[in-house]
Amino acid sequence: MVKEELGLRELKKQMTRESIADAALQLTLEKGLSDVTIEEIAQVAFVSPRTVSNYFSCKEEAVVTAGGDASADLIEEFAQRPEDEAPLEALRQVVTNFVASTTSEDLRLSVQKMQLIDDNPSLRPYQVAQHAHLEELLRLKIAERTGGDVDRDLYPWLVAAAAVTAVTAAMRLWAKSDSSPEELTRLVQTAFTLTSDGLPSPTLGN
Repeated sequence: MVKEELGLRELKKQMTRESIADAALQLTLEKGLSDVTIEEIAQVAFVSPRTVSNYFSCKEEAVVTAGGDASADLIEEFAQRPEDEAPLEALRQVVTNFVASTTSEDLRLSVQKMQLIDDNPSLRPYQVAQHAHLEELLRLKIAERTGGDVDRDLYPWLVAAAAVTAVTAAMRLWAKSDSSPEELTRLVQTAFTLTSDGLPSPTLGN
């Protein structure tokens, strides 16, 4: 009974956090970041301003958090890939499958957030923090998968950073192109292929 109550409590906290973040993003898209207040976010999310401050250090953090964090799902899928699969290839499969299964609405939300971050430099540190968190989780899993030491070996750091950079670059390029979701999947695959191949110059062989 105690475990069930704890699970429900954690679920409620997660739902509250998501509601606040979604409200912050909605208001920012409607009014602009500078005109949004914590009080307005609280009103839209049906919580108190104090609750907003308990979950987020500022409105900028809430905006960047909107849309949820897929890190845990990606890490779990990565851990389930075949053991003989190279880490970067395993990550390509995981990310490609994730992007292909993402709804058009969620992709539209991602594009809107990227545009907001481009337009509002104060949001960027929180995006950097998100990427750093994902890299940290990946490093640990890559080291575990390869039998390495995350505190001594460079390999987990390089693979984690390369994977996050590949996804970010593909997403940003796709967002500028106004292309189909299928094109995003292709770009992600290409980004990982180029990274795996050592980023050969496109002019070679010409």
